[in-house]
Amino acid sequence: MLRALFLAMTILVLPVGSASADAPSNLGSNAALKLWQAFAQLPKVTGPEEHKLNAESLTMPLDAQTREIVTKADYALRMMHRAAALPHCDWGLDYEEGIDLLLPHAQAARMLSNLACLRARIRFEEGRNAEAIEDIVDAMTVGRHVSMDGSLITILVNYAIEHRTGETLALYLPKLNAEAIKGLKTRLKALPPCGTPAAGLVPFEEKTGLDWLIRKVKEPKDKESLVAFLSSLCGRPGDSPEQSRERARTFLTECGGTAEGVVKFAEETRPCYSRMAKMLDLPMNQFETEFQSEATKQSANAVFKLFFPPVSHLRLSQARADVRRALLATALDVQLDGPDALKNHPDPVAGGPFEMVAFEGGYELHSNFKPTNDKPWVLIVGKHGK
Repeated sequence: MLRALFLAMTILVLPVGSASADAPSNLGSNAALKLWQAFAQLPKVTGPEEHKLNAESLTMPLDAQTREIVTKADYALRMMHRAAALPHCDWGLDYEEGIDLLLPHAQAARMLSNLACLRARIRFEEGRNAEAIEDIVDAMTVGRHVSMDGSLITILVNYAIEHRTGETLALYLPKLNAEAIKGLKTRLKALPPCGTPAAGLVPFEEKTGLDWLIRKVKEPKDKESLVAFLSSLCGRPGDSPEQSRERARTFLTECGGTAEGVVKFAEETRPCYSRMAKMLDLPMNQFETEFQSEATKQSANAVFKLFFPPVSHLRLSQARADVRRALLATALDVQLDGPDALKNHPDPVAGGPFEMVAFEGGYELHSNFKPTNDKPWVLIVGKHGK
């Protein structure tokens, strides 16, 4: 549900669909089953340790403690490698759970990919470049597999995985010869498809959000029970129970004071899912215009106002991921052909070539897009002074 997505996006900033009729019947070909084995064998870490892995896997020292964690993850990383060789991945999610649907594979995949990046760094430092590249490509593949469960949250997780693996790879690009880089380009082009925000809105969010809401608001037998249910949707982080209930009462009043009114507004919101999905494929400036126009039209619809504001954040996340992929592709060609390669890789959001800033040991590639209240989108290739 988009409401849950907004909270998940907050977490990610700190540090497609269900099985088809033609899905392979051979369970051994389902990458999800290998990944569940990998997740079950992840090293046991505390909350702070997991946060550190999420935030610092690119920079944490490769000391004895780090190497011990990576060693403990050997089986999980081996299962990850086997899963990456399988093109089909079905997580078997149950839309009926709605906002209560749990996605344990999302956070587990993020931790697994961070461990893969740590091992890749160790292998790069030891000159085992081919094995390090295996770790990077495997982790990228896992991110793609996870994003294909259809949910918007796991699409954001994939973006985070791609960001970390791309940054890790970029640090060591100057160590790779032309043959290795050409082989890497081929492998990156062969990565499985990834989920997209547009595909996540329809059908996943429509089913787990709108259909679930319509079904659930019909269950309470009295108004207070309905308010109690709506409190879980309308409450904000830090709210007291009474504040959440007050927001729920306001929401219900805006819907006419009845469950029928909520259902009416929800059904009127349904066409917005397909419209928003199409908008997400528009250029950034055009998207903002179209989104604001739609928001104005729906300004009296309390369900729209509850569910859809995070879509603008989602479009920015998609743009950031597009730019980061383009920055990495540009860096690969710069390594092969020099700075002249910049003219062949326009910024997918701002247009024009990326800016290149050299330093001793490497260079930075900068996007020309300057998002409001966000850091510049930069890829660092190589290490300072190396």
